[in-house]
Amino acid sequence: MKHTNRSEVKGSKNRGTLEGLPAYSRSSTTMMVTNDMTRANVPCLEISDVVTQSSDSDAESSHEIHTPASTVENDIIQEAFESSKPRWIDDPVISQWRHPGHKVHSVLSEVYDLYREWNAVQSAPFALAPDPLWLDTGRALASVGLPWHNNEVHLPGDIDTSWPFHFKEFEAQVIREKGTRVGDSNSLGYVTSYDEANLYCIRALQQELRKEFPTQRPLLVYDHFDPELVGSAGRLFGIESHRVILPGTLEVLRHELRGATSNATRPIIFAASLCNSNSEYDDLGVISRLSEEFPLILHVDAFRSFDYITLGPHTGGQRPGERLTLAVRNFGRCLRAEDNSVLASTIVAGGLNHSRHDPAIALKPASLGGKPNRISYVRAFDSTLSGSRDAIAPLWIALYERRLGERGLRDTYQYLLSLRLFIMRILEHHKITATVTPYTTDIVIKSCTEAQRKWLLDLGGAVTSNGDIVLVMNSRFSITSLRSLLRTNPFLRGDNGKYEAAILHEKDFVSLYPIPDDILSTLRTTIQSWQVRTRSTAGYPVHMGSYSALGPMIGLFWNLNIPKCWVESKSREILSSRMESFGLVSPQSREDFKGAFTNGSTMGNRYGIMTALQHFPNAFVYFSAETHYSVVKTAQDCDTLTNRWAKGAPRYSKIRCGSNGSILVEALLEQALADKKRCSDDGVKYDMILLVNIGTTFVGARDDLVEIHRTLAKARIQISYIHVDGALNCGFETCGIKLGPCGAVGDDGTPLVQGVTISHHKALGNIVSGEVLCFSPQDQLPDLCSSLDPRVVFETWLYSRVYDPSDLAQMLDECRENASRLETSLNRIGVVTKRNSQSIITVLERPPSWITEEFSLRPEGDWVHFITMSHISKETVDRFVDQLASIDRQFSYAFSAVAPLLSDRLRRTIKLKRVRCCSALAERVSDITRSIVSLDDVRCRDTGPVLDVRSRLRGAVSTVAVDEDDKIRIVFLASSGRDQSIQAGPLLISNEIAYTKADIVDISKLLLGLLGRYMNADVKLDNSSYETHTF
Repeated sequence: MKHTNRSEVKGSKNRGTLEGLPAYSRSSTTMMVTNDMTRANVPCLEISDVVTQSSDSDAESSHEIHTPASTVENDIIQEAFESSKPRWIDDPVISQWRHPGHKVHSVLSEVYDLYREWNAVQSAPFALAPDPLWLDTGRALASVGLPWHNNEVHLPGDIDTSWPFHFKEFEAQVIREKGTRVGDSNSLGYVTSYDEANLYCIRALQQELRKEFPTQRPLLVYDHFDPELVGSAGRLFGIESHRVILPGTLEVLRHELRGATSNATRPIIFAASLCNSNSEYDDLGVISRLSEEFPLILHVDAFRSFDYITLGPHTGGQRPGERLTLAVRNFGRCLRAEDNSVLASTIVAGGLNHSRHDPAIALKPASLGGKPNRISYVRAFDSTLSGSRDAIAPLWIALYERRLGERGLRDTYQYLLSLRLFIMRILEHHKITATVTPYTTDIVIKSCTEAQRKWLLDLGGAVTSNGDIVLVMNSRFSITSLRSLLRTNPFLRGDNGKYEAAILHEKDFVSLYPIPDDILSTLRTTIQSWQVRTRSTAGYPVHMGSYSALGPMIGLFWNLNIPKCWVESKSREILSSRMESFGLVSPQSREDFKGAFTNGSTMGNRYGIMTALQHFPNAFVYFSAETHYSVVKTAQDCDTLTNRWAKGAPRYSKIRCGSNGSILVEALLEQALADKKRCSDDGVKYDMILLVNIGTTFVGARDDLVEIHRTLAKARIQISYIHVDGALNCGFETCGIKLGPCGAVGDDGTPLVQGVTISHHKALGNIVSGEVLCFSPQDQLPDLCSSLDPRVVFETWLYSRVYDPSDLAQMLDECRENASRLETSLNRIGVVTKRNSQSIITVLERPPSWITEEFSLRPEGDWVHFITMSHISKETVDRFVDQLASIDRQFSYAFSAVAPLLSDRLRRTIKLKRVRCCSALAERVSDITRSIVSLDDVRCRDTGPVLDVRSRLRGAVSTVAVDEDDKIRIVFLASSGRDQSIQAGPLLISNEIAYTKADIVDISKLLLGLLGRYMNADVKLDNSSYETHTF
């Protein structure tokens, strides 16, 4: 499902700058197309058989052409809904949808009307819109059972085997193939939105310069690069920027940059664009020359140019522009490589017909940038900007690339260049001044009559802010539409024979480049396995069941374009409604607030914090130790918050938490008083930005906002700005939170908050995305919709129609009931638990690792958590508890066989006990091991680094032998594997019975052998297995 780039408003008055257009520098050759070009060696013009009708001069001036709605004969939406019932995962709401009279069926009727309307719309010939192959790939994805709940969390190489709901193998192949084309087959990166891809690359370069120039503040330099992204980089990373005018003389540029960089001592990140929204591109040759004098590292936005410059043919007198090589900059040499390519340290790639709403690919060398932190919760390195990502976009672009391959891409460009040359001949004949550039196959119209201008706009041309018109070449331009253009347009009548002679062949790219059947078969099998696995996935705070009912109808829209006017209208509606639910009931109260869609709560919190800093630039930021791990990353990314260049202490603090996981108010007060004194000593105003949790990630704790406000007020500290992370909980309800201006307090004494972060994919389970609402009277919150995938708006609208507040309340009640059921059942079998009141998260001591794997539980220290989301049924809760109880039973069976043997050999009554990692027995074992000089190094299979014996105890399969006085005589250490295995560890033997060591080793082998057999687990050995140590 893709975004059209023009609305359906009649007439040309609504036409504005087209996002994602190619850039043409001021040095581009402007011309009336000459006879030399006409006489050039022209390859055959091959046009795909995809009918795209052109409008004549009397038709609507629109970039969307309407075809008869009768092409949709049946209610395909209702049919998809009914056919999906066998795979439904029932919850309290979905189960009601089976009734014919339920309100959901009226929503289906609305969806069907949209489908009919959008299916009847075809993009105009020269509009920037997805080509037929891209849309057909979307159709194919829907045919294999997508969408199903997914998350491409973190980089493609970060694999958590307990979370199979991703397409990282496909994504990794795209990264590898794109990197290979620019000389780095080992490149790193990921598929994301256009905005995030560019910001990720800039952050990587900033991290690299921190290593290379630790005492010099970098400067972000640009000319034609998107200024909004420059502004976002400044807010998010605290990086200063400076704009230059590249067409100026080299000496003038050098003089200007010497002044901006303190005589070339400050390093430069040069952000260059080969294709911006204003029809301009940057001269990489000039930038390369500047790198001879300045410590300059290059980022290239090649979003619409990458495939063309790496694979485009050299035909028709045209050649792709500068070649790129992806590599880490050697500051002892300039950017011009020996093979005459330009060395870029980060690159953003995409597709020729991609708008900013389509997926982009961020590329960087593996060694470039900072070292990320490894997060045990997700068993991955936290490297990306957003954390969570929709997995459909990486798969979509991977299948599109795979079906075309390099041969297909070259074939496409050959066709587009031929088409461009043909169109240029027509323009020349009618004395229309046009240019072409080396980085795209587009045509820029520089001069024409008003009548010609209207005609070109009717055909899909887009007006830039410079007043030029851009015509985009697209393979959907068919032989039928071209003949229609020749025969019906008043400017071209009488020239048919002259132009139609060039039309020799017709090409259907969809048929020529199909997706291999084996790939589609593999995807179907994968989705079927997901449908089974989903029902017991209980570690992430996401509802994984709603797509089971709504996914099939959503997939039907993946080969359609969503009108821009609909997306913009519904965006405003949804965000306004959300503000109203948080207490901004009047239009006047909403005027000072701004909302935006995001690709998840991590980005929501990023922009929430940065928006707060726009109001209070010198403020201190506070958050609890239980706050989502990405918030620390957000603070560390920002040089102004870390005070890197002011050489002071950081202006953010992670505050200790109480036993329930909520922020410790006394600790917050202590830190705030210290920071306030610091400001007083420095003679500056003190401001506080507070990030409040309404449900922490691991334990579901809520910070007590009323108590925080009351305690701070007593100490005469006012909270300047409050941002709430309600990613999960605020998806169900507002949790008593209300929005309002800075410093305002509600009638009940609860402070009004200035920002809220919400996730869509958590409470409801739709596409990975979210919303952020912020106090923004002067547009402090930047426009985040420039690269918004329209699927986000469509799905958010759909879910808002099928789930009303009463449905959400019913779902939340069911989740809480199941959490209580789980907690009670676990306590009954002796499992240690923690749970906050009314939370749907139950924390329990670690079970054997294969149970953690099966239920995708998230670990943290000695604990894991189980989240009873709406797709988790009572039966799943009971099955989980039964599995834990079964583990105890198998230990009991093994103990009954082994305990008598030990009693006989030691000549005293011996009792065997299983060691649970949060028990008092585990603490006793830990105390014993502290007296032992050295044990074997143990690698924790969850977190990687070398750990002590505690990691073995977390495996929940170690045993102790105690005597009649409950004194520990033997410790049988073992760890568990996610592959249902038991790793035999060392034996700790009391000095008093050390003489029986050989017999104890034999009995230990029997014990583990029985446990392995009874629990159907493989017993594995390493060098430390059955080693003995005395205590």
